[in-house]
Amino acid sequence: MRTFKSFISEAQAQHNTKGMIFVNYESPALVLSTKALERVFDKLERIKAWHVTDIDGLKGLKKIQGKKSSISVMTEIEPKDHQPFVGIETGGGIVIELEGTELLSSNQDAWSERLEGGRRAVHIEADTFPSMYRHMTLMVKKMYEKYSTIPLPRNPREASMAFNQLGQTLSQKEKGQFIKEYIDNCEDILKKNKMGQKEMRKYGRALGFEGRKHYYNESVVNQISIKNVYIVKELNNGPELEIAKDIWKNVQEKPQSELMSMINAKRK
Repeated sequence: MRTFKSFISEAQAQHNTKGMIFVNYESPALVLSTKALERVFDKLERIKAWHVTDIDGLKGLKKIQGKKSSISVMTEIEPKDHQPFVGIETGGGIVIELEGTELLSSNQDAWSERLEGGRRAVHIEADTFPSMYRHMTLMVKKMYEKYSTIPLPRNPREASMAFNQLGQTLSQKEKGQFIKEYIDNCEDILKKNKMGQKEMRKYGRALGFEGRKHYYNESVVNQISIKNVYIVKELNNGPELEIAKDIWKNVQEKPQSELMSMINAKRK
């Protein structure tokens, strides 16, 4: 499972829509734009949330303020997590309090990915999005049968390989048509599926393995506005504070425990 640290440096990370679609047969990628989500949910609310990153990520977030670029954030974190702000993809150590327009919310890791063109993809799994999963898997199967002359194998692994192969054999024109139709179908499914809409608006932290709550939840926001920037005291082993102040004037240093309390005090 993806860890909270994979949120790090997402201001720069970006995935390819075609690749995201064709490599996710068993857990179909729900691909949506901000405009599509506005059409589905009518009104998108502004929420307070938190994002963990490093110096480069702070620079990136500052650049995308007010723009359509979306990022993953969280609004709750498990107090027993001993190293919640340590990075894997980057150094971590910087916690950003922000406001953003809520696109999606999940009470656990939603496995969402930022795509080109301002779109967002969510990996639809049977256990986390059961209603959407049924509709998405049926849609993907029908699209394969429409665009492929080769029967879809019954074996799930072989079917996944066949779907991936389809993405490699279609002409550029056919790929463009496939992707457009796929994205339109995603919006249509979510628009008609009221239970699916509820699955995209889950709050708190879900119970996971052996009844334990997930370490954090995940929301996706855009049009962000940075409110406060914090350096994690335990992770400030160098000139990070002064460098961060060159990027954002009012940077504060706080211990990890205090930051975790602040995060959990600002629930939606």
